[in-house]
Amino acid sequence: MNSIVTAKALAEKRKFAEREWFYDFRELTHKIKDTEAKKVADSLSARYSKITKSWSKESNSEWLCRIYLSAKMVMTATLQINSIEYAEERNIRITSPYLTYYSLLALLRGIVYTLPEVMWDDGKLVEISHHKAINLAFDHIAAFNKILAQDLKTTTLTSKAYRELISYRSPTSGDSIIESIGNLKSIATLLAEVAQFNSEILESSIIKNAENSSFEFLHKYIDDLSSVTVEGIEFFDREDAYRLDYLRRKYPLAPNLLHIMTEGHTEDFFGAWLSKGRIEDTFNPDKNWNVIFDIP
Repeated sequence: MNSIVTAKALAEKRKFAEREWFYDFRELTHKIKDTEAKKVADSLSARYSKITKSWSKESNSEWLCRIYLSAKMVMTATLQINSIEYAEERNIRITSPYLTYYSLLALLRGIVYTLPEVMWDDGKLVEISHHKAINLAFDHIAAFNKILAQDLKTTTLTSKAYRELISYRSPTSGDSIIESIGNLKSIATLLAEVAQFNSEILESSIIKNAENSSFEFLHKYIDDLSSVTVEGIEFFDREDAYRLDYLRRKYPLAPNLLHIMTEGHTEDFFGAWLSKGRIEDTFNPDKNWNVIFDIP
């Protein structure tokens, strides 16, 4: 029995929107009515089924990549938000606008990776522009609640403006002419939970409709996700290659975000940012993993 199967076996499901969920939502159940969430869940289920009823080894591999990336966006945002708090306590405020905006952007990308109408395009989805990621994600959230989606989009664009102002204009007044995003953790939690919401519906659709013979994680997808070329420079992530191969061997079908976050992976992800030397009062990435999501 592998860690994903074990997590599912031990899970206590919660009811919301006339469905049962592996994840215990913190913000979604307070900000979104059951009736609104049910409409979105039913719509997503129907849209996913168009894909899962003709499931193949290629689509299985693609969606494993997409859910894996989405989960890493949640972990990245967690690291960034915890970094903000550490930096501000030490008056390294110049980092806050950057980390605030990019934590939100990471979560929006995590949502986009789970949307059935958005094409993988042989991995080019990873290069989606900021503008497109923001619009696609908030169009999806508008299906839950249009007013909430517009408010969150306005906040995200405000954080983007703050980041650009500090980065490109370097105001002599410093950050005195901008305001902090006071409800950042609440917003980030909601965005992470939307991605989780989507992934649970996808998982149910796969289990219901897909043939077991299609549950294979093709090596090409693992290789493409583990290696990347940026500005002509090639990078290879040995840890990603290992984690993806673990899925290939042990659980080769896309689980929900919570369950694709195996304990070994999360420990390695945050542990990679530990101090490389003995530095007093250094930032500890191993603290407060659950600031926006219940990372195992």
